[in-house]
Amino acid sequence: MKIILDFLTRLWITVMNYLFPKKIKERKRTLSVEETIISEQAAFLCQKYIEARFTRSNLCYYNPKSRKRDGEPTTACPEDVVNTLNEMGALLEKSYPKLYNNVLDQLNWRINLAILVCNMFNRVSEEIIASGVNWARIIAVYAFAGALAYDLTQTGDTRFIRCLSRWMGHFSARRLSPWIRQNGGWKGLVTHFKEEEQSVMGSLSRWLSGSQPRKEQPESETVSSRRS
Repeated sequence: MKIILDFLTRLWITVMNYLFPKKIKERKRTLSVEETIISEQAAFLCQKYIEARFTRSNLCYYNPKSRKRDGEPTTACPEDVVNTLNEMGALLEKSYPKLYNNVLDQLNWRINLAILVCNMFNRVSEEIIASGVNWARIIAVYAFAGALAYDLTQTGDTRFIRCLSRWMGHFSARRLSPWIRQNGGWKGLVTHFKEEEQSVMGSLSRWLSGSQPRKEQPESETVSSRRS
């Protein structure tokens, strides 16, 4: 419970950063072919996750227009990856309902939604992986995207549902794809929860602790000592 409260506290702190955003110069890097594919698959998986999130909530999914637009998901992902992501995300939502319901109310975003929603998605996603990337935190980003899409639909605003998948692809290209590539691609998600974990819930309950070994972003090693 303390982990969730600490996380919500950090989310509220970032609200001030939303209101007074600072421009951060990011060093651009060229993605490898594999990382580009992973980023496109991330967008595809987000679209599928939102569909599943709506199905779980008995909400009619807003179907994008059949005509493809630039930037929309183009690269599919294996069905077992889709199923694993959806199952683990649903488990995370069920375990922490206060965290993944009414996210717009929690973040108090009602004004200038059209301008701020993309920035909100990116900044909250950054907050989720602030201490490092692991599979459980990647699932948490998708759970947040699904919750955000659901809340937007509940307000009668469906403009951004299609955009969320594109934003996920861009976010993955910038922050997730290198790590995913080094950890077996999207198939690594299935392997992690199917073979490496004795307890699936045990893995998800540690999604803020950074306990999973990682090849990059060693800063997560300080998380446990900071919270003890």
